[in-house]
Amino acid sequence: MLKLMQNEWMKLWHKKGTWAMVALVILFIIGPGIMMKYYETKEGSTWQESEQQAIENYKEILNDDNLSAEDKNIYEEKIAISEYRLANDVPSQDLAGFMSFTGSMLNLVTLFTVIVAASIVSSEFSTGTIKMLLTRPVSRAKILTSKLLTTFIFGLLLYIVNVGVSALVGLILFGGTTGAELEIVNGQVVEKAIWNDLAYHYLLTGGNFVMSMLFAFLVGSVFRSSSLAIGLTMFLSFTGGMIVMFLSKYKIVKYVWLTHSDLTQYEHSSSILDGITMPFSLTILAIYAVLFLLISYISFMKRDVTA
Repeated sequence: MLKLMQNEWMKLWHKKGTWAMVALVILFIIGPGIMMKYYETKEGSTWQESEQQAIENYKEILNDDNLSAEDKNIYEEKIAISEYRLANDVPSQDLAGFMSFTGSMLNLVTLFTVIVAASIVSSEFSTGTIKMLLTRPVSRAKILTSKLLTTFIFGLLLYIVNVGVSALVGLILFGGTTGAELEIVNGQVVEKAIWNDLAYHYLLTGGNFVMSMLFAFLVGSVFRSSSLAIGLTMFLSFTGGMIVMFLSKYKIVKYVWLTHSDLTQYEHSSSILDGITMPFSLTILAIYAVLFLLISYISFMKRDVTA
């Protein structure tokens, strides 16, 4: 198994596209970081002055008589948070804040992992190399497992690159000081454990990452078409929320994997639909994950490869 994975790993990194994916992940972190630092330097104001200006802007917005009660409450909370930062010397832009911003770019990591998952099997059929691969004295199950594990490790590597580069760029551009993430709880401003929240966010994004990878792997294995696998997976990723909203009036929506794949919905102790909990979502995702894998393995092991 180890030799098979080593072979798959070498084939993966032999492709220029793999290096391009890693480079893009890095560039999409460095680019915004430089822009943020540039505008911060260009304005020439301290974070305290920026917060004070923000308070004045929010107060001007509150003077609008057409502002709804909900929007009014939002801006009052923003003012309270900014005043808390000034009173307690809590900066708004720092290393952890930058990493929290780049954490939203993990969808790019998922996209690149989907591309690899979709093509790692289908490309063998399209190029005809699958015949050479199956002539080895190794079971098809081990061959497919090596491809699946290689895809997962590659995705995990991109995760690590995202975190590592974000930490390095944030440290260089914004220094090692860490402020705090603030929120309103029962009318009071409280400081959140930002590093714990950040780690929790990265963990929750794993739901969409794993399910998208397995679905792309399934489509690529069954239909032997990487373009179909990538297109269908990304289509469901972008329209998943709309599909869930459309089916929200039916009970079946609770058992659709798209309803549960975005585990970040539980980041603030809430969910898309009422009556859905984290354990229930994890159970549904586990069932679908097993189903996706079963279909992938059965299809790969039973399919005839013509000469």
